[in-house]
Amino acid sequence: MDIAVFGASGFVGRNLLDELADTQHRVLACDIEQIDHDASNVEYRDVDITDEQAVEDAVGDADAIAHLAAHPLPASTDDPKLNAEINVVGTLNILDAAREHDVEKVFFSSASSLVGEVETVPVPEDHPASPQSPYGVAKHAVEEYLEVYNQLYDLDYLVFRFFNVYGPYQYPESGALVPVVLSRLSDDKGVFVTGDGQQTRDFIYVRDITSFIVEGLESDVKNEVVNMGRGTDTAILDAIELMADVVGVDPDIDRKPERPDEIDDFYADTSKCERLFGRTPDTEFRDGLERTFQWLTEDTDQ
Repeated sequence: MDIAVFGASGFVGRNLLDELADTQHRVLACDIEQIDHDASNVEYRDVDITDEQAVEDAVGDADAIAHLAAHPLPASTDDPKLNAEINVVGTLNILDAAREHDVEKVFFSSASSLVGEVETVPVPEDHPASPQSPYGVAKHAVEEYLEVYNQLYDLDYLVFRFFNVYGPYQYPESGALVPVVLSRLSDDKGVFVTGDGQQTRDFIYVRDITSFIVEGLESDVKNEVVNMGRGTDTAILDAIELMADVVGVDPDIDRKPERPDEIDDFYADTSKCERLFGRTPDTEFRDGLERTFQWLTEDTDQ
């Protein structure tokens, strides 16, 4: 199978390329940032998803699509219009090309943040959506577009809603909790928690997700929205203390006032994943943190 990966140079994209390098699939690694991958089955394509012709050319050579390209959540509040141009219009370029070229299936990386205010935990896929950022609005809109494209044009899709993903290729500059805390702890710097630190999140190791993406593209699972978390709630303070133990330091933790809009408890209902795939993500948090810290240390030393 020929697979076009959009957003191939990003955090999840790089891990997906590593996952696909061990398969027989031909991979078109599409992004605006050059990526060098030594796998013989990976070919780089310079593609901006807002460029219709570039997208058309890439999709014309593909049987399936893994769409990971996105304008990130933090930047979306500064420039909502740009976020919509990339995350919505750019995605429609991919979907139009996919239906034109009879692509077998489009995988789309959605986000649990589209849920917004949490009413029920663990959070099921049919939880009401009330996104609180332009990024969340765009992700929700694309989910709706995928359903409509399936109804109108028989374009099959598969959506994973990512929870708190962490792992190799996620740099501290991303602002994500795990790489920021690991980096600061390894540099003997302090970290902070808001409130009592008992707010819970669902941390999922990135290579768990990429294995499900490959399986999803290869399998008959289609036209579904699936939570991609471990279904395990971990308190922020416990996560920091575990990271400190992995790094081998005593953490200097500063307490700050609780943010008024902060969600207390947020983790995935993974029963649908279990039903569709016969399994759920299973990398233990400590194991994933150890692999992530090893990568971070090796990357820093280069």
